[in-house]
Amino acid sequence: MREFLYRLVQRLHDEARPLSRNKHFHTFTDPGSQRALHIDRHLRDLEERLAELRELGEPPRIRHLPDGSVQLVLRHRDLAMVRTATLSPQEARLLARHPAGAWALGLPTGEQVSAAVARKGQ
Repeated sequence: MREFLYRLVQRLHDEARPLSRNKHFHTFTDPGSQRALHIDRHLRDLEERLAELRELGEPPRIRHLPDGSVQLVLRHRDLAMVRTATLSPQEARLLARHPAGAWALGLPTGEQVSAAVARKGQ
């Protein structure tokens, strides 16, 4: 079940092959699929916020938890508050696919990997 959940989240999150919630409404009738929609919205919101922080050059605080989960602490630039997001290992891998997510997690982005391969080939 867990494998299906994260495959569904990955498919929802994939911009190249989007899964229409209207066209595939029968997929989203059970509670597990509702969870996939919740995770997708959560990741998209985090990506948007991390992109803003990346532009400002303010990295979030990251705490790696023992079970492989990741906790992100995002400061709000205008208000005196923080947002804490705890991601499972699968959710962190999905977040790392986005350039701002990779930046926040300290992983190389696709552009950085391409540049490194090009430098190595010269």
